[in-house]
Amino acid sequence: MTEGNRMFIQDKRSYSRLLLMLLLLTALVSSSTRAVVHAAVKVPDTIRVAFFINLGTKYQSLTPVATLQSANGLNLIWRDPQTGISAGTIAPGQSVRFAMDGYRALLLETTDLGAAIAVLKKVQASSNAAFVTQLTKSGKTVYQVTEGAYSTAAQASSALTKWTNAGVAAGVQTLLSARVAGPWAVEAGSYASAAEAASAAAQLGNAGLDAFAALKPQNGTLSYVVRVGQEKDATALSALQQSVAAAGFANARIPDAVEPYTSLRTDMTLNGSANKPVTLYAIPSGPSTVLRAEPAGSGGILLTERNKRTYRGSMEMSVLNQSLAVVNEVDYEQYLYSVVGAEIGSKWPLEAQKAQAVAARSYALSSGMGFQIANVVDTTTSQAYYGIGYENANATEGVNQTAGEVMTQGGKAINAVFSANSGGITADNAIEIWGGDNSFLSSAVPSPDDGPQKGLLDWYYVALPSGQTGYIRSDLLENSGQTHVSGAKYLRVTGEGTAVRSKPQVVSTVEPVARVGTGTLVVQLGKVAEYSDYSWIEDPMTPDQLLTALNKRAKSPITGPLLTLEVTKRGPSGRVTEIAANGVPVNVGAGDNLRGALNSLKSTLFSVEETGRYTIVDGNGTVREVPSQSGSLQVIGGAGTSGSLPASNAFFMDGNGNLRAVTTSPLFVFSGKGYGHGLGMSQWGAKAFAEQGYDYQYILKYYYKNVSIEKGA
Repeated sequence: MTEGNRMFIQDKRSYSRLLLMLLLLTALVSSSTRAVVHAAVKVPDTIRVAFFINLGTKYQSLTPVATLQSANGLNLIWRDPQTGISAGTIAPGQSVRFAMDGYRALLLETTDLGAAIAVLKKVQASSNAAFVTQLTKSGKTVYQVTEGAYSTAAQASSALTKWTNAGVAAGVQTLLSARVAGPWAVEAGSYASAAEAASAAAQLGNAGLDAFAALKPQNGTLSYVVRVGQEKDATALSALQQSVAAAGFANARIPDAVEPYTSLRTDMTLNGSANKPVTLYAIPSGPSTVLRAEPAGSGGILLTERNKRTYRGSMEMSVLNQSLAVVNEVDYEQYLYSVVGAEIGSKWPLEAQKAQAVAARSYALSSGMGFQIANVVDTTTSQAYYGIGYENANATEGVNQTAGEVMTQGGKAINAVFSANSGGITADNAIEIWGGDNSFLSSAVPSPDDGPQKGLLDWYYVALPSGQTGYIRSDLLENSGQTHVSGAKYLRVTGEGTAVRSKPQVVSTVEPVARVGTGTLVVQLGKVAEYSDYSWIEDPMTPDQLLTALNKRAKSPITGPLLTLEVTKRGPSGRVTEIAANGVPVNVGAGDNLRGALNSLKSTLFSVEETGRYTIVDGNGTVREVPSQSGSLQVIGGAGTSGSLPASNAFFMDGNGNLRAVTTSPLFVFSGKGYGHGLGMSQWGAKAFAEQGYDYQYILKYYYKNVSIEKGA
């Protein structure tokens, strides 16, 4: 080997080493752009989630009562701006209830628990605010049946009239006349213990008075008092005070309306027939009384009124805007365990779980105190939060591996909205959804969203021999080899009793359009994908259905009847931004409102077929637009005889030679792609990217542009 050759080899090796170093350096630089950086963004230790709250037109989720229990018991705490005071304990597995101490229709007082429960059940048939309360009166145990948690005496009075006219307590002997019960009362005491207060309440009850033990904060501690009476206003309190004094309670006073308290009622509503009382804490609407329930052990808290789901953290009960408010305060990361578990599939790739975790954390952090006494709510108005039962190991791992990470722009957490499925392309917010300049949202970018369609069969849209139309799944049909006179294929049914559906989906609770037997020949009108979150066709809607739905949202009412409905504008992604009813544009506000305005469509990436709209040219060349031009339609058969079109379906050949099913009166069929508003990350798209090997940072930066992923302080 010559010296020159040796030098060449050495140079070549040097070049290789240099190239390798450059490649490593490039990899390091590339990696550094994807690293999570630490920043000043603060992720709190806990988050407040409202289950029930009344914020007027902004958000309402209402309940008259909240029922809690925990496997290891509960500790109750009275909270005020300065401190928290122990308010007692609830035994393991024992329920405790909370309600607003408002106005109620008092329908019955009886010594017969069975009769009280019978009346309760009648009221519960149309109200979720019915109660049976146990008291001691005149030496007897009595049961009062009430309905309502009303904010005014007038509302309770109207309810009382309704229930009285309905005769719900008819035939049951009552110890008092039906009346309005309210939160006005006289106060006796104070007492050192609950037992002493209960004894005093029983003594007052034996004098024929309604009396309840109550908790009251005084000088940084909680004491017990007795609240006597359930009056609808203050006018009866002076006379009531005299009655209390006559019963031996000379210290009775009329409390100021703003003094905080919570009354303790013996509630029989849950376990009345079993005679197992439950304590109900009645919280006043005026003072800022807040009761907090914390699990005594490591278990969660079951909230009956939220589908009996169990949640981590504590529950706070208060009254806000004359309604009971229930707020869950929970560790931030543990909150995300449930959110990620509820929002995406438990078996989805880990990188999709991590992308969802960062998006959900960013969204929640950007919400601030968006719900007055809470950061977020538990529904998809914020993001789905369904408790411990929706947690899974994969979701928890995704949260833990991204702990504290948020997407930011300009040093602030972004409002990282996401949806289930973008239908193949994300939305443009400025034009298509809610408006505004959200510069962190990628607009109208392709998204691999067809995952829900994988493994599903196609369906055929067919005409039956009876003239009816509907959908049959492809595995229940075969090609007959025969052709209809129109040129369309005849398909043969392969199973007895085959269901013909109104849309390409099996819904067990919906009766089929028809059932057909083996060997039946049907005419193929079309072939579509099975109904899914990616591709869907809804049941035909009638003009009346759509008119009702549209007029709930339309800024100006649409005058019926509804004859035509068409798409008149689309945005950059193809989503509908304007529709016209009877040729007049319909204003429903933000573009995404069209989903609700059209009977809760899955997305605004849709088309509408008007089965009752078509153009006819007769033998004389006269053009007629249906349904704009009214009048009956006549057809002439091959034998020269004429007749009216059938009332349901008729079949026309269109200008392209295709057979089309039409109706003689308007019907509207919506078909489309995607599920949700389509902004930001598509969850199904994130799954597909993860399956293709992309990491969570790539996924997030694909759907959210010009953002940083930072580790919260």
